[in-house]
Amino acid sequence: MLSEVCHSGAFTRLVSLLGEPGTVVIQTHDFPDHDAAASAFALGELLRRKGYDARLLYRGAIRSYSLRIMLSELGIDLKRVNKMAGGELSKRPCIIVDGNPVNTNARPVTEYLLGVVDHHGNAAVPDCPFTDIDTHSGSCAALVARYWEEAGLLPEKNIATALLMGIEMDTDFLTRRVSKQDVDALHRLFFRADWEFGVEALKTSLSTKDLPSFEKVMANSKIRGNIFFSIIDVDTSQEVISILADFFLRFREILVTIIIETEGKTRHVSVRSRDPRISAARIVREALKDLGSGGGHDYMAGGLIDTGAVLDENELFRRFLDAAAKEQENT
Repeated sequence: MLSEVCHSGAFTRLVSLLGEPGTVVIQTHDFPDHDAAASAFALGELLRRKGYDARLLYRGAIRSYSLRIMLSELGIDLKRVNKMAGGELSKRPCIIVDGNPVNTNARPVTEYLLGVVDHHGNAAVPDCPFTDIDTHSGSCAALVARYWEEAGLLPEKNIATALLMGIEMDTDFLTRRVSKQDVDALHRLFFRADWEFGVEALKTSLSTKDLPSFEKVMANSKIRGNIFFSIIDVDTSQEVISILADFFLRFREILVTIIIETEGKTRHVSVRSRDPRISAARIVREALKDLGSGGGHDYMAGGLIDTGAVLDENELFRRFLDAAAKEQENT
C-alpha cells in the first residue's frame, strides 16, 4: 500500500520512524544539483542534532562548477557510490531527497528505503513508510528548512547558505514556480546565510572555456513555431546546458527550449517551458522513450540519453517536436 503524502509535522514523524539514533543514509538524485545537495546537507545536519550519524550519498556525477564550489566552501561531504552503498551502509535506512525512486534517476542505494522528501510532480507516490512530497514548492530546500523550524532549531551559517542557494537556484532567484513556502524559508534564512557568497557562486558559474558551447548551440539551432531546439556536439557541463535552455526561453516567440549534448560520457538533455499547460517533464519522458530517461517539473526538466544509443540529429529533433506537439494538442 502506498504511503500518504505528509506535510504538517513531517520531521517529527520521520524521526519517529527512524527510531533509536544510528546511521542513516541521505541520498540525492543521481546527478545532484544545488537544491538536492542543500536538502541532503541540511537534513543530515538536523538529524545529527538528534543523535543520528547521517551519510550523504549520490550516484552519477557532479557536472557543475558552482556546485563543486558550494560543496567545498560549505563543507558538504557528499560522496559518490557506484551502484549500492557498501558494507554496513547497505542495510541502513535511506532517505531520498529531491528525487523519487519511481523515476529512474533516484533508485535507493541501500536495501531499505525509509522515506522520500521531494517536490517534483508527474510521478506516483513511492511505497515506503515516509513521504513528504509537496509539488507546490519551488524547491526541496524549502521543505527541509521547514523541518528546522518544526524542530525549533536555527541552522548555522553554512547550512543556511546551502538552503538559500538551493531555493534561489531552483526558483531562478524567485522568478520561477515560487511558493509561499519558498519565500517564507528565504525570509528566515537570508540574514543567517552568507548570501553574498551564495549569489556570487551561482551567478559566476560560467567560464570563457564554455564559449564553444555557446557557438555550437547557435550554429546548430532549429526553430519550429514556438519551439527552440539545438544540439551541442562538444563535451560540456550540465550547468551550461541548463543555463542555455533558460536563456533561449527569454525570446518572446519561444515557449519551449530543448538543448541536447551529444558528446561526453553522459549525454544530457535540458528542456524548459514557460507555458504552464505544456509540461517539460512529459516532453522529455515522451521523447526519450527507448533512448534514455528523463523527468522533472512542468517548467523545467532534464534527461539522459543512454550511452549505447546511436544518435541521429534529425531523429532527435523529430522525437522532441512530436512530443512537444503532443503536449500542445492537449492544452
